[in-house]
Amino acid sequence: MLQLPAMRVLCVVLLMLMLPLSGCLGSDGAAVQTTGDTVDEVSGACMAPAEATTQNMTAVLVDGVERQYRLTVPAADAGVALPIIIAFHGGGGAEEDFPQQNEFDALAQEERFIMAYAMAEDDRTAAEGEWFLNTAATSREDNDFAEAIVDALGEMYCIDDTRLYAIGYSLGSMFTYEVACQLNHRFAAVASFAGTMPVAPETCDLVGSMAVMHVHGKLDMIIDYDDDWDWKDGEHEGVGTMSNIPGMIDAWGVRAACSSDAVESTFTLEHIIHHGCSEDVRIEHYGIEFQGHGWPDQVNGTETYRLMWDFLYGFTQSG
Repeated sequence: MLQLPAMRVLCVVLLMLMLPLSGCLGSDGAAVQTTGDTVDEVSGACMAPAEATTQNMTAVLVDGVERQYRLTVPAADAGVALPIIIAFHGGGGAEEDFPQQNEFDALAQEERFIMAYAMAEDDRTAAEGEWFLNTAATSREDNDFAEAIVDALGEMYCIDDTRLYAIGYSLGSMFTYEVACQLNHRFAAVASFAGTMPVAPETCDLVGSMAVMHVHGKLDMIIDYDDDWDWKDGEHEGVGTMSNIPGMIDAWGVRAACSSDAVESTFTLEHIIHHGCSEDVRIEHYGIEFQGHGWPDQVNGTETYRLMWDFLYGFTQSG
């Protein structure tokens, strides 16, 4: 018969063996499945579970300046690595809801990824623009902001640093192409609506891999679909000539060394996909025939927020 101290030691050992199982079982004892990947070696921020938060105003120091973003995080067990989406608003939209913001937040809780809604500085001049574009001397500041958000979140949460993504609307869509061009060594994919990028960007080298999805209304009267155009005098100095949308998509197909493309057209939609690209990325475009500059609720029968997430999550950073 075991003596009392020995029995206590045995109980402690059994309890320690059972602890790793406790976080994987529901109240009824059934296994709980998660959509986030679980890291093999739990350390640092991955040792603690993530607590759910929605639209929490958060600050980060960027080059000595405090910048703000709104943060939505899902509840997740310790060790579950969370992808990150950084959303870039349109012109004048820093204090406004991002399009389909509630839907993105709900999807983040469901699919277990982090939403960070970056906010532009409110004291920039018209010539500077709310988001710095085209790798001018100052454009690096907003790229630093994007990376600072990722770095800060990596200290607070268990993140999947192979699944960093950016989305944007209008001027924010334009900035996603700064991310695509200059931060492709960290970010895996971008998806945006109603923006474009310079015909001849000063810098757009693919050090890593970058998948691109672009959605655009063909009746957009603000960001022209069919023709190149120049910024008005005195606005966003140094940005240059902006590309028409089909030309921009073709240019990304070339950058990604895609070997083939397919086009499907209906009365209401043109869908272009560049396949066979380097690093198995994809360049994809939806041109909506009777859509203007306003963000669409759906694209080809799929909610826009879901369409973008389903595209983004298919890619990891291999650079």
